[in-house]
Amino acid sequence: MKKHITSAAMALGAALLAAFPAQAASLITNGSFEYGNTSGSFSNEGAGSTNIFGWTVDTGSVDYISSYWAASDGARSIDIAGSAIGALSQSFTTVAGNAYKVTFDLASNPDLQGARDLLVSINGGTPITFTHPGSTGHDAAGMNWTGQSFTFLATGANTTLTFTTNGTAQTYFGPALDNVAVTGVPEPAAWAMLLGGFALVGGSMRRRRTATAVTFA
Repeated sequence: MKKHITSAAMALGAALLAAFPAQAASLITNGSFEYGNTSGSFSNEGAGSTNIFGWTVDTGSVDYISSYWAASDGARSIDIAGSAIGALSQSFTTVAGNAYKVTFDLASNPDLQGARDLLVSINGGTPITFTHPGSTGHDAAGMNWTGQSFTFLATGANTTLTFTTNGTAQTYFGPALDNVAVTGVPEPAAWAMLLGGFALVGGSMRRRRTATAVTFA
């Protein structure tokens, strides 16, 4: 028996597609670090610096890379360990209870071989560790950038994302960061409807309830 999707269902599907485009706008300002005050191949930015537009250096220092090595997106990137292990953060607007996905590109300073750990936290909570292998043979021209991601549930109207590192990274030779983005995660039930999960009863639609599972990826 064939099922016929009503015009109302088709209209709703179109509305949902419009509400959740394939590439939603990022909530992060200057995620690829292209805008800011720097000179030369890199500049060292100490605690309190706001020279990287949209970002704040909270502790220690970071190196704001211009041309010292190849960025993953655009021309600029960050070394989280400058003249001391640094912490870089940005706050953005969220809706409590909604899910968000954080994506970024990770590499390691090629001047010293070996793995680097990047620690990422939400609102100062327990950090998540992402490790770049610092593969032997990678250099400033071939940084071996790797894409990373995780999801989280917002707990308030404002959320702070922080990047730092730990003692496994040698001072001056830290993890490299670029191409940071935060996007909202659509409600699973809405996507189920888009994929054809319509319960048609008497010409009307009833949305199936699904549990929201947020995991680190």
